[in-house]
Amino acid sequence: MTKITFHGGVNEIGGNKILIETSATRIFLDFGLSFAKFGRFYTDFLQPRVCNGIGDYLELGIIPDIEGIYRNDLLANEGRKTFEKPEIDGILLSHAHADHCSNISLLHKDIKIFCGETSKIILKALQETSPGMFYYDFYFYKENFVNRSKKPEIERSFHTFRTGDKIKIGDIEVEPIHVDHSIPGAYGFIIHMPNGCLAYTGDVRLHGPKGFMTKEFVEKASKERVDILLCEGTKINEEERGLSEEQVYSKLKEIINKTENLVFANFQIKDVDRLNSFFRACEECGRELAIPTKLAYLMKELEKDKRLQIPRLGDVKIYLQKSGWGRYLPEDYSKWERDLLKYEFVTAEDVSKSQSKYVVFMDFYDLKELINIKPKEGSCYIFSTSEPHDEEEMIDFNRLNNWLKHFHLPLHAVHTSGHANAEDIKEIVKDIDARKVVPIHTEHPLMFKKFFDNVIIPEENKSISIY
Repeated sequence: MTKITFHGGVNEIGGNKILIETSATRIFLDFGLSFAKFGRFYTDFLQPRVCNGIGDYLELGIIPDIEGIYRNDLLANEGRKTFEKPEIDGILLSHAHADHCSNISLLHKDIKIFCGETSKIILKALQETSPGMFYYDFYFYKENFVNRSKKPEIERSFHTFRTGDKIKIGDIEVEPIHVDHSIPGAYGFIIHMPNGCLAYTGDVRLHGPKGFMTKEFVEKASKERVDILLCEGTKINEEERGLSEEQVYSKLKEIINKTENLVFANFQIKDVDRLNSFFRACEECGRELAIPTKLAYLMKELEKDKRLQIPRLGDVKIYLQKSGWGRYLPEDYSKWERDLLKYEFVTAEDVSKSQSKYVVFMDFYDLKELINIKPKEGSCYIFSTSEPHDEEEMIDFNRLNNWLKHFHLPLHAVHTSGHANAEDIKEIVKDIDARKVVPIHTEHPLMFKKFFDNVIIPEENKSISIY
């Protein structure tokens, strides 16, 4: 008998932690942060206590209380039993979005992480550009969070794959197949077990620039006799497919062409499709794209993936914020930022003097730069990321609007989702034709029952079986 237990991704968008157990093997599909659970208790200025290790997460139910999977240094701090070897055989990581990967930082250092080559690059870049707390240790690992400075960095046990590979984990065989999502290196999985076959979509869309990859996953799965399809349903309640990325590019170009002075851009730094769209629009409109150091560092690392088509650092300008004493000197910046200073960069002063020349990346946390840039009348702000979907995000969005109103910047919303809509989900499910369909990664699982007769609604911390 094979058992599937849902420790996350149930009645919520993200937080996927799905445990598959056969008689010989235990693996997790993703191990992501539940924004819903985390957000019930924490916000920007109220965070889990580092000194309490993993205790706050367990007490509040943000992560499942399962023996043999977490870091020994964090368990020991709580007076809990530690384990020389982990009690699971690996994590199958579909992609490097926080709601699928972030809680890997809490896991035992010897747990194997199976992921695409691009996801590994992204995880490494994210950790190197993030604060050194233990909850960022999803690539490098440092034992003893109390005195981390004296501990060497240890790379976690990564095993990378590409489409066409087959991975053997105990008595389970996994076929990873690329899918299209709003981050590179996203995969779905076809999982062969001793007494059944499971397909896991990860996060998918058909309307993106590489929708053909999702269709390849669906076609491959349709040729198997899939017993259980774990299908994401983020947009199952939405009929509209939304814009294509090419339509996004056209709208960006139109807005930039009509704007006399500065254009500010807000998009997810891991969304390379949107990066490409802004870069193309800038080229067509005779402008230069100025990006933050975090995005520049990620681009530099992603150059290692020769199959990925993105601009090179020499093709853009790096927007350098003041740091330290505000002198723009190497010693004022982190080591990873100092490595970027050999490329062309611009400052607030440079941008302020040549406002019709640039499109400047500016997300919520960069808004203070407006004070130094002083945008002129005839500038605008392009909001090219997901709309707020909860109370906290709406509060931040209102703050964003206060900044824009203060500096007289009209807002243009131009975006397309990384997730399939209802019609595309129906197509995916129909074509795979699994024996049973389990909706995950959705706040509306019951919507699946409107369209399909073979739906199992999962419950958190409950199991279903494949016989």
